[in-house]
Amino acid sequence: MVTINVDTSLANNRLGSTVVRDLSPASVLPLRDPIGAPAVVEADADNTLSILARQLSDAANHDARMRQADPGNNLSNPLDAISDERYFADKAQHDAEVPDTHVLELLERAKQATAFANGLANNPFKGLAVDQLTLIARDESGTFTVNERRAAWQEVRLNEQRVSASSGSATGRELMISRLFLGHEPAVAEGTLTSSNMAQSSYDFLTRDDRSLLSDMYAYAQEQGADLAYVDMLAYDLGNYRHHDNGRQLLSGNNGYNQEGRRVTFNFKEHDVAAASRILNGSAIDSTRLEQGFLRHVLNPDFGALSNMGSIAFLEQMVLKFSSAGATQALLGREFATYTPISINDNMVVTVAEEVTLTFDEPVLINTDGIWTITEKGKAAGYTMDPATGKPRRAVAPSVDDRQPRSVVGEAVTGPLKTRSLIDTLAGTPDQSTPRWRWPGYLLKLMKNPKP
Repeated sequence: MVTINVDTSLANNRLGSTVVRDLSPASVLPLRDPIGAPAVVEADADNTLSILARQLSDAANHDARMRQADPGNNLSNPLDAISDERYFADKAQHDAEVPDTHVLELLERAKQATAFANGLANNPFKGLAVDQLTLIARDESGTFTVNERRAAWQEVRLNEQRVSASSGSATGRELMISRLFLGHEPAVAEGTLTSSNMAQSSYDFLTRDDRSLLSDMYAYAQEQGADLAYVDMLAYDLGNYRHHDNGRQLLSGNNGYNQEGRRVTFNFKEHDVAAASRILNGSAIDSTRLEQGFLRHVLNPDFGALSNMGSIAFLEQMVLKFSSAGATQALLGREFATYTPISINDNMVVTVAEEVTLTFDEPVLINTDGIWTITEKGKAAGYTMDPATGKPRRAVAPSVDDRQPRSVVGEAVTGPLKTRSLIDTLAGTPDQSTPRWRWPGYLLKLMKNPKP
Protein backbone atom coordinates (compact mmCIF):
# COMPACT_ATOMS: atom_id res chain seq x y z
CA MET A 1 0.00 0.00 0.00
CA VAL A 2 1.34 3.41 -0.96
CA THR A 3 0.60 6.03 1.69
CA ILE A 4 -0.10 9.56 0.53
CA ASN A 5 0.52 12.27 3.10
CA VAL A 6 -1.68 15.08 1.86
CA ASP A 7 -0.26 17.71 4.18
CA THR A 8 3.40 17.20 3.26
CA SER A 9 3.28 15.73 -0.26
CA LEU A 10 0.88 18.21 -1.81
CA ALA A 11 0.97 21.34 0.30
CA ASN A 12 3.47 23.13 -1.90
CA ASN A 13 2.21 21.81 -5.21
CA ARG A 14 -0.09 23.79 -7.49
CA LEU A 15 -2.25 20.76 -8.25
CA GLY A 16 -2.61 19.84 -4.61
CA SER A 17 -3.42 23.33 -3.42
CA THR A 18 -7.00 23.35 -4.67
CA VAL A 19 -9.36 22.80 -1.77
CA VAL A 20 -12.69 21.17 -2.47
CA ARG A 21 -15.37 23.56 -1.18
CA ASP A 22 -19.05 24.15 -1.86
CA LEU A 23 -19.32 21.75 -4.80
CA SER A 24 -22.79 21.13 -6.09
CA PRO A 25 -24.18 17.56 -6.00
CA ALA A 26 -23.39 17.29 -9.71
CA SER A 27 -19.72 17.91 -8.91
CA VAL A 28 -19.26 15.06 -6.46
CA LEU A 29 -16.03 13.22 -7.22
CA PRO A 30 -16.44 9.45 -7.68
CA LEU A 31 -13.89 7.29 -5.85
CA ARG A 32 -13.47 3.58 -5.16
CA ASP A 33 -13.24 1.93 -1.80
CA PRO A 34 -10.41 -0.53 -0.90
CA ILE A 35 -12.23 -3.50 -2.44
CA GLY A 36 -13.08 -1.72 -5.66
CA ALA A 37 -16.78 -1.00 -5.17
CA PRO A 38 -17.94 2.45 -6.32
CA ALA A 39 -18.27 4.97 -3.54
CA VAL A 40 -19.23 8.62 -3.45
CA VAL A 41 -17.41 11.13 -1.30
CA GLU A 42 -19.27 14.36 -0.71
CA ALA A 43 -17.23 17.47 -1.38
CA ASP A 44 -17.72 18.83 2.12
CA ALA A 45 -16.74 15.61 3.92
CA ASP A 46 -13.28 17.05 4.50
CA ASN A 47 -12.71 20.52 3.17
CA THR A 48 -8.95 20.18 3.55
CA LEU A 49 -8.66 17.22 1.17
CA SER A 50 -7.73 18.18 -2.37
CA ILE A 51 -9.20 16.59 -5.45
CA LEU A 52 -5.82 15.29 -6.54
CA ALA A 53 -5.07 13.86 -3.10
CA ARG A 54 -8.25 11.81 -3.22
CA GLN A 55 -7.43 10.62 -6.71
CA LEU A 56 -3.96 9.59 -5.57
CA SER A 57 -5.40 7.72 -2.61
CA ASP A 58 -7.76 5.91 -4.98
CA ALA A 59 -4.88 5.12 -7.32
CA ALA A 60 -2.78 3.81 -4.41
CA ASN A 61 -5.53 1.39 -3.41
CA HIS A 62 -5.90 0.23 -7.01
CA ASP A 63 -2.15 -0.21 -7.41
CA ALA A 64 -1.90 -2.28 -4.23
CA ARG A 65 -4.64 -4.61 -5.44
CA MET A 66 -3.02 -5.00 -8.86
CA ARG A 67 0.42 -5.73 -7.41
CA GLN A 68 -1.07 -8.30 -5.07
CA ALA A 69 -3.00 -10.00 -7.86
CA ASP A 70 -0.12 -9.92 -10.37
CA PRO A 71 3.23 -9.27 -8.59
CA GLY A 72 5.38 -9.59 -11.69
CA ASN A 73 3.04 -7.86 -14.16
CA ASN A 74 2.88 -11.16 -16.04
CA LEU A 75 -0.78 -10.77 -17.02
CA SER A 76 -0.64 -7.11 -17.95
CA ASN A 77 1.77 -4.21 -17.67
CA PRO A 78 -0.04 -0.98 -16.74
CA LEU A 79 2.57 1.05 -18.62
CA ASP A 80 1.95 -0.66 -21.97
CA ALA A 81 -0.99 1.57 -22.88
CA ILE A 82 1.08 4.73 -22.42
CA SER A 83 4.38 3.52 -23.87
CA ASP A 84 5.36 4.94 -27.22
CA GLU A 85 4.22 2.44 -29.87
CA ARG A 86 0.99 1.33 -28.22
CA TYR A 87 0.08 4.85 -27.17
CA PHE A 88 0.50 6.31 -30.65
CA ALA A 89 -1.47 3.45 -32.20
CA ASP A 90 -4.63 4.82 -30.53
CA LYS A 91 -3.62 8.46 -30.08
CA ALA A 92 -6.75 9.90 -31.70
CA GLN A 93 -8.87 7.97 -29.22
CA HIS A 94 -6.73 9.17 -26.31
CA ASP A 95 -6.94 12.79 -27.45
CA ALA A 96 -10.74 12.55 -27.57
CA GLU A 97 -11.05 11.10 -24.05
CA VAL A 98 -12.87 13.33 -21.55
CA PRO A 99 -13.31 12.54 -17.83
CA ASP A 100 -16.81 11.46 -16.83
CA THR A 101 -17.26 14.27 -14.32
CA HIS A 102 -18.66 17.76 -13.86
CA VAL A 103 -15.70 18.96 -11.78
CA LEU A 104 -14.18 21.82 -13.70
CA GLU A 105 -10.67 21.26 -12.35
CA LEU A 106 -10.63 17.66 -13.58
CA LEU A 107 -11.90 18.65 -17.01
CA GLU A 108 -9.33 21.43 -17.32
CA ARG A 109 -6.46 19.22 -16.20
CA ALA A 110 -7.40 16.49 -18.70
CA LYS A 111 -7.63 19.12 -21.43
CA GLN A 112 -4.18 20.42 -20.50
CA ALA A 113 -2.73 16.88 -20.56
CA THR A 114 -4.04 16.41 -24.10
CA ALA A 115 -2.61 19.77 -25.13
CA PHE A 116 0.72 18.74 -23.56
CA ALA A 117 0.65 15.47 -25.51
CA ASN A 118 0.46 17.56 -28.68
CA GLY A 119 3.14 20.06 -27.66
CA LEU A 120 0.67 22.89 -26.96
CA ALA A 121 0.86 23.25 -23.16
CA ASN A 122 2.98 22.53 -20.09
CA ASN A 123 2.80 19.23 -18.26
CA PRO A 124 -0.08 19.47 -15.74
CA PHE A 125 1.82 17.23 -13.31
CA LYS A 126 5.04 19.22 -13.29
CA GLY A 127 6.40 19.40 -9.75
CA LEU A 128 4.76 16.27 -8.34
CA ALA A 129 6.90 13.78 -6.44
CA VAL A 130 8.09 10.68 -8.30
CA ASP A 131 6.00 8.30 -6.17
CA GLN A 132 2.86 10.29 -6.98
CA LEU A 133 3.70 10.44 -10.67
CA THR A 134 4.26 6.70 -10.67
CA LEU A 135 0.84 6.07 -9.11
CA ILE A 136 -0.83 8.16 -11.80
CA ALA A 137 1.09 6.48 -14.62
CA ARG A 138 0.25 2.97 -13.39
CA ASP A 139 -3.43 3.62 -12.65
CA GLU A 140 -5.77 1.84 -15.08
CA SER A 141 -8.96 2.29 -13.06
CA GLY A 142 -10.18 5.28 -15.07
CA THR A 143 -9.37 7.81 -12.35
CA PHE A 144 -7.05 9.53 -14.83
CA THR A 145 -7.27 9.77 -18.61
CA VAL A 146 -4.67 8.03 -20.73
CA ASN A 147 -3.13 11.37 -21.67
CA GLU A 148 -2.88 12.29 -17.99
CA ARG A 149 -1.16 8.98 -17.25
CA ARG A 150 1.27 9.49 -20.11
CA ALA A 151 2.02 13.05 -18.95
CA ALA A 152 2.86 11.69 -15.48
CA TRP A 153 5.05 8.97 -17.02
CA GLN A 154 6.92 11.53 -19.11
CA GLU A 155 7.49 13.70 -16.05
CA VAL A 156 9.02 10.70 -14.25
CA ARG A 157 11.43 10.21 -17.13
CA LEU A 158 12.24 13.91 -17.29
CA ASN A 159 12.99 13.98 -13.56
CA GLU A 160 15.41 11.11 -14.01
CA GLN A 161 17.26 13.00 -16.70
CA ARG A 162 17.38 16.12 -14.55
CA VAL A 163 18.83 14.24 -11.59
CA SER A 164 21.35 12.52 -13.83
CA ALA A 165 22.45 15.78 -15.46
CA SER A 166 22.83 17.60 -12.15
CA SER A 167 24.50 14.89 -10.08
CA GLY A 168 26.13 12.68 -12.67
CA SER A 169 25.24 9.77 -10.40
CA ALA A 170 22.79 7.90 -12.64
CA THR A 171 24.45 5.13 -14.58
CA GLY A 172 23.30 3.73 -17.87
CA ARG A 173 21.95 0.68 -16.06
CA GLU A 174 19.93 2.84 -13.69
CA LEU A 175 18.45 4.64 -16.68
CA MET A 176 17.63 1.34 -18.36
CA ILE A 177 15.89 -0.06 -15.26
CA SER A 178 14.03 3.17 -14.64
CA ARG A 179 12.81 3.72 -18.19
CA LEU A 180 11.98 0.14 -19.19
CA PHE A 181 10.93 -1.33 -15.84
CA LEU A 182 9.96 1.77 -13.81
CA GLY A 183 12.66 1.09 -11.23
CA HIS A 184 12.11 -2.63 -10.58
CA GLU A 185 14.05 -4.92 -12.91
CA PRO A 186 12.37 -8.34 -13.31
CA ALA A 187 14.11 -11.61 -14.03
CA VAL A 188 14.57 -12.51 -17.68
CA ALA A 189 11.30 -14.08 -18.83
CA GLU A 190 11.65 -17.54 -20.30
CA GLY A 191 9.79 -19.11 -23.19
CA THR A 192 8.13 -17.60 -26.22
CA LEU A 193 4.79 -15.97 -26.95
CA THR A 194 1.85 -18.05 -25.72
CA SER A 195 -1.71 -17.23 -24.78
CA SER A 196 -0.64 -17.16 -21.12
CA ASN A 197 2.10 -14.53 -21.53
CA MET A 198 0.96 -12.56 -24.58
CA ALA A 199 0.04 -9.57 -22.39
CA GLN A 200 3.38 -9.62 -20.58
CA SER A 201 5.74 -6.75 -21.32
CA SER A 202 8.15 -7.57 -24.14
CA TYR A 203 10.87 -5.79 -22.16
CA ASP A 204 10.81 -8.70 -19.69
CA PHE A 205 12.15 -10.99 -22.43
CA LEU A 206 15.31 -8.92 -22.98
CA THR A 207 18.30 -11.12 -22.17
CA ARG A 208 21.05 -10.14 -19.74
CA ASP A 209 23.31 -9.28 -22.69
CA ASP A 210 20.51 -7.17 -24.20
CA ARG A 211 20.06 -5.26 -20.96
CA SER A 212 23.79 -4.70 -20.60
CA LEU A 213 24.03 -3.34 -24.13
CA LEU A 214 20.97 -1.12 -23.70
CA SER A 215 22.46 0.24 -20.48
CA ASP A 216 25.54 1.30 -22.41
CA MET A 217 23.32 2.81 -25.12
CA TYR A 218 21.42 4.88 -22.55
CA ALA A 219 24.66 6.14 -21.06
CA TYR A 220 26.07 7.02 -24.49
CA ALA A 221 22.87 8.70 -25.69
CA GLN A 222 22.69 10.76 -22.50
CA GLU A 223 26.33 11.78 -22.81
CA GLN A 224 25.70 12.87 -26.41
CA GLY A 225 22.57 14.84 -25.55
CA ALA A 226 20.29 12.54 -27.56
CA ASP A 227 16.67 11.95 -26.66
CA LEU A 228 16.58 8.69 -24.70
CA ALA A 229 13.29 7.80 -26.40
CA TYR A 230 15.39 6.61 -29.35
CA VAL A 231 16.89 3.92 -27.12
CA ASP A 232 13.42 3.14 -25.71
CA MET A 233 12.13 2.36 -29.19
CA LEU A 234 15.12 0.21 -30.05
CA ALA A 235 14.61 -1.67 -26.76
CA TYR A 236 10.96 -2.26 -27.66
CA ASP A 237 11.84 -3.73 -31.06
CA LEU A 238 14.50 -5.97 -29.51
CA GLY A 239 12.18 -7.12 -26.71
CA ASN A 240 9.40 -7.85 -29.20
CA TYR A 241 11.86 -9.90 -31.25
CA ARG A 242 12.83 -11.93 -28.16
CA HIS A 243 9.22 -12.37 -27.04
CA HIS A 244 8.33 -13.90 -30.42
CA ASP A 245 11.02 -16.60 -30.29
CA ASN A 246 13.68 -14.38 -31.86
CA GLY A 247 11.26 -13.43 -34.63
CA ARG A 248 10.32 -16.98 -35.57
CA GLN A 249 6.72 -16.49 -34.45
CA LEU A 250 6.26 -13.40 -36.63
CA LEU A 251 4.86 -13.94 -40.11
CA SER A 252 5.78 -11.91 -43.16
CA GLY A 253 3.51 -9.00 -43.96
CA ASN A 254 4.39 -9.10 -47.65
CA ASN A 255 2.17 -11.98 -48.69
CA GLY A 256 -1.23 -10.30 -48.71
CA TYR A 257 -3.73 -9.11 -51.31
CA ASN A 258 -6.36 -6.41 -51.40
CA GLN A 259 -10.05 -7.02 -52.08
CA GLU A 260 -9.48 -6.85 -55.84
CA GLY A 261 -6.87 -9.64 -55.70
CA ARG A 262 -3.87 -7.35 -56.27
CA ARG A 263 -0.67 -8.10 -54.36
CA VAL A 264 0.12 -5.54 -51.63
CA THR A 265 3.70 -5.11 -50.41
CA PHE A 266 5.37 -2.83 -47.88
CA ASN A 267 8.83 -1.30 -47.78
CA PHE A 268 10.83 1.31 -45.90
CA LYS A 269 11.05 4.90 -47.06
CA GLU A 270 13.96 5.63 -49.39
CA HIS A 271 16.27 7.06 -46.72
CA ASP A 272 15.63 4.05 -44.47
CA VAL A 273 16.30 1.65 -47.35
CA ALA A 274 19.71 3.25 -47.78
CA ALA A 275 20.49 3.10 -44.04
CA ALA A 276 19.39 -0.54 -43.83
CA SER A 277 21.62 -1.41 -46.78
CA ARG A 278 24.61 0.27 -45.13
CA ILE A 279 24.06 -1.71 -41.93
CA LEU A 280 23.55 -5.09 -43.60
CA ASN A 281 26.39 -4.71 -46.09
CA GLY A 282 28.88 -2.82 -43.92
CA SER A 283 31.76 -4.31 -41.94
CA ALA A 284 30.43 -3.23 -38.53
CA ILE A 285 27.72 -5.90 -38.54
CA ASP A 286 30.41 -8.55 -38.07
CA SER A 287 31.61 -7.10 -34.76
CA THR A 288 28.66 -5.17 -33.37
CA ARG A 289 27.19 -6.18 -30.01
CA LEU A 290 23.70 -6.04 -31.50
CA GLU A 291 22.74 -9.56 -32.52
CA GLN A 292 22.99 -10.10 -36.28
CA GLY A 293 19.79 -12.15 -36.30
CA PHE A 294 17.86 -9.23 -34.83
CA LEU A 295 19.37 -6.78 -37.32
CA ARG A 296 18.58 -8.97 -40.32
CA HIS A 297 15.03 -9.48 -39.03
CA VAL A 298 14.14 -5.88 -38.20
CA LEU A 299 15.78 -4.53 -41.38
CA ASN A 300 13.90 -6.99 -43.59
CA PRO A 301 10.91 -5.08 -45.05
CA ASP A 302 8.81 -8.26 -44.81
CA PHE A 303 8.88 -7.80 -41.03
CA GLY A 304 10.29 -4.39 -40.22
CA ALA A 305 8.28 -2.16 -42.55
CA LEU A 306 5.01 -2.84 -40.72
CA SER A 307 6.48 -2.06 -37.29
CA ASN A 308 8.93 0.69 -38.20
CA MET A 309 8.07 3.20 -35.46
CA GLY A 310 11.62 3.92 -34.36
CA SER A 311 14.63 5.23 -36.27
CA ILE A 312 16.79 3.13 -38.58
CA ALA A 313 19.21 6.06 -38.72
CA PHE A 314 19.67 5.86 -34.93
CA LEU A 315 19.96 2.07 -35.13
CA GLU A 316 22.80 2.54 -37.64
CA GLN A 317 24.63 4.80 -35.18
CA MET A 318 24.29 2.18 -32.43
CA VAL A 319 25.52 -0.61 -34.69
CA LEU A 320 28.62 1.43 -35.50
CA LYS A 321 29.24 2.71 -31.97
CA PHE A 322 29.09 -0.70 -30.36
CA SER A 323 31.35 -2.43 -32.85
CA SER A 324 35.10 -2.65 -33.34
CA ALA A 325 34.88 0.67 -35.21
CA GLY A 326 33.17 2.38 -32.30
CA ALA A 327 36.25 4.25 -31.09
CA THR A 328 36.38 6.21 -34.34
CA GLN A 329 32.62 6.77 -34.56
CA ALA A 330 31.61 10.42 -34.96
CA LEU A 331 29.45 12.08 -32.33
CA LEU A 332 25.68 11.80 -32.55
CA GLY A 333 24.23 14.65 -34.56
CA ARG A 334 21.67 17.20 -33.42
CA GLU A 335 19.02 15.34 -35.40
CA PHE A 336 18.73 12.95 -32.45
CA ALA A 337 18.24 15.66 -29.81
CA THR A 338 14.43 15.31 -29.93
CA TYR A 339 12.49 12.18 -30.73
CA THR A 340 9.48 12.89 -32.95
CA PRO A 341 7.03 9.99 -33.34
CA ILE A 342 5.95 9.18 -36.89
CA SER A 343 2.74 7.33 -37.68
CA ILE A 344 3.14 3.97 -39.36
CA ASN A 345 1.29 5.24 -42.43
CA ASP A 346 3.92 7.95 -42.89
CA ASN A 347 6.86 5.66 -42.21
CA MET A 348 6.52 3.10 -44.98
CA VAL A 349 5.83 2.75 -48.70
CA VAL A 350 2.79 0.71 -49.77
CA THR A 351 2.80 -0.76 -53.28
CA VAL A 352 -0.28 -2.27 -54.92
CA ALA A 353 0.35 -4.39 -57.99
CA GLU A 354 -1.47 -3.46 -61.19
CA GLU A 355 -2.09 -7.07 -62.17
CA VAL A 356 -4.80 -9.11 -60.48
CA THR A 357 -3.16 -12.37 -59.43
CA LEU A 358 -5.68 -13.73 -56.94
CA THR A 359 -9.26 -14.54 -57.89
CA PHE A 360 -12.18 -15.32 -55.61
CA ASP A 361 -15.21 -17.52 -55.99
CA GLU A 362 -18.53 -15.68 -55.97
CA PRO A 363 -19.98 -15.89 -52.43
CA VAL A 364 -23.40 -17.36 -51.75
CA LEU A 365 -24.05 -15.07 -48.76
CA ILE A 366 -22.89 -11.55 -47.89
CA ASN A 367 -23.19 -9.92 -44.49
CA THR A 368 -22.95 -6.13 -44.39
CA ASP A 369 -23.15 -4.56 -40.94
CA GLY A 370 -25.27 -7.47 -39.72
CA ILE A 371 -27.64 -7.46 -42.70
CA TRP A 372 -27.63 -10.62 -44.80
CA THR A 373 -27.91 -10.69 -48.60
CA ILE A 374 -28.34 -13.81 -50.71
CA THR A 375 -26.48 -13.63 -54.01
CA GLU A 376 -27.75 -15.14 -57.24
CA LYS A 377 -25.42 -18.06 -56.67
CA GLY A 378 -26.88 -18.47 -53.19
CA LYS A 379 -30.43 -18.45 -54.50
CA ALA A 380 -29.50 -21.08 -57.05
CA ALA A 381 -28.02 -23.16 -54.25
CA GLY A 382 -31.31 -23.12 -52.36
CA TYR A 383 -30.83 -20.35 -49.81
CA THR A 384 -33.86 -18.34 -48.74
CA MET A 385 -34.39 -15.61 -46.16
CA ASP A 386 -36.15 -16.54 -42.93
CA PRO A 387 -38.76 -13.75 -42.45
CA ALA A 388 -38.84 -14.30 -38.69
CA THR A 389 -35.13 -13.99 -38.01
CA GLY A 390 -33.93 -12.06 -41.06
CA LYS A 391 -31.22 -14.67 -41.52
CA PRO A 392 -30.63 -16.97 -44.50
CA ARG A 393 -31.55 -20.61 -44.37
CA ARG A 394 -31.26 -23.53 -46.71
CA ALA A 395 -34.16 -25.84 -47.29
CA VAL A 396 -32.14 -28.63 -48.87
CA ALA A 397 -28.86 -30.22 -47.93
CA PRO A 398 -25.91 -28.85 -49.91
CA SER A 399 -24.46 -30.93 -52.68
CA VAL A 400 -20.79 -31.77 -52.79
CA ASP A 401 -20.20 -29.08 -55.41
CA ASP A 402 -21.89 -26.42 -53.27
CA ARG A 403 -19.76 -27.09 -50.20
CA GLN A 404 -17.30 -24.31 -50.82
CA PRO A 405 -15.51 -22.23 -48.25
CA ARG A 406 -16.88 -18.76 -47.72
CA SER A 407 -15.42 -16.29 -50.18
CA VAL A 408 -12.88 -13.76 -49.03
CA VAL A 409 -14.92 -11.14 -50.88
CA GLY A 410 -17.96 -11.98 -48.77
CA GLU A 411 -15.81 -11.63 -45.68
CA ALA A 412 -14.35 -8.33 -46.79
CA VAL A 413 -17.62 -6.46 -46.91
CA THR A 414 -18.37 -7.19 -43.25
CA GLY A 415 -15.53 -5.05 -41.94
CA PRO A 416 -11.79 -4.42 -42.06
CA LEU A 417 -9.57 -7.08 -43.51
CA LYS A 418 -8.22 -9.38 -40.83
CA THR A 419 -4.51 -9.96 -40.43
CA ARG A 420 -4.91 -13.37 -38.88
CA SER A 421 -3.12 -16.17 -40.69
CA LEU A 422 -3.95 -19.85 -40.93
CA ILE A 423 -1.13 -20.62 -38.50
CA ASP A 424 -2.49 -17.98 -36.13
CA THR A 425 -5.93 -19.57 -36.25
CA LEU A 426 -4.59 -23.05 -35.63
CA ALA A 427 -2.54 -21.75 -32.74
CA GLY A 428 -5.58 -20.25 -30.98
CA THR A 429 -6.42 -23.34 -28.89
CA PRO A 430 -7.56 -23.43 -25.28
CA ASP A 431 -4.12 -24.76 -24.33
CA GLN A 432 -2.43 -21.68 -22.87
CA SER A 433 1.02 -23.11 -23.46
CA THR A 434 0.49 -23.26 -27.20
CA PRO A 435 2.86 -20.90 -29.06
CA ARG A 436 1.14 -18.10 -30.95
CA TRP A 437 2.14 -16.58 -34.25
CA ARG A 438 1.65 -12.93 -35.16
CA TRP A 439 2.00 -10.67 -38.12
CA PRO A 440 4.95 -8.34 -37.72
CA GLY A 441 3.86 -5.64 -35.25
CA TYR A 442 0.04 -5.86 -35.14
CA LEU A 443 0.21 -2.42 -36.85
CA LEU A 444 -1.22 -3.73 -40.14
CA LYS A 445 -4.54 -3.12 -38.41
CA LEU A 446 -3.70 0.56 -38.30
CA MET A 447 -3.05 0.67 -42.01
CA LYS A 448 -6.48 -0.85 -42.64
CA ASN A 449 -8.13 1.59 -40.25
CA PRO A 450 -6.08 4.80 -40.34
CA LYS A 451 -6.89 7.33 -37.67
CA PRO A 452 -6.86 11.09 -38.31
